[in-house]
Amino acid sequence: MVWFKVDDRFHQHPKALKAGNAALGLWIRCGTYCAQYETDGLIPRKVVHDFGTKRERDRLINATLLVPVDGGYQMPDFLDYNPSHQDLEQKRKIDRERKRR
Repeated sequence: MVWFKVDDRFHQHPKALKAGNAALGLWIRCGTYCAQYETDGLIPRKVVHDFGTKRERDRLINATLLVPVDGGYQMPDFLDYNPSHQDLEQKRKIDRERKRR
C-alpha cells in the first residue's frame, strides 16, 4: 500500500485557503489516485472530470494545485512529498531480495 502524503501545515497554506474546502476534496481524491496508481502526480483528464466539478477544477488550477497538461492534469510538487514510481519499484526490489535471503 502506498500513502498520499500531505504536509501537516497544508490546512493553513495560502494555496489551500485560496482553493477552498470543496476543491480540496477533489485535490485529495486526485492525490490518492496518483498514489494508488503510481502516476508521479499525473491524473488523466477523465478521472479529474469524474471526481469533481468544473468549479472545483478551476479553483485548483487558479490556486496552482493542479496544472493542465496534455491528456490531463499534473499535481505540482507531488514528488517533493511522495515517492516516485521508480523509487517504489526500487524499494520493492530491495524488499524482495531481503525476504528471499
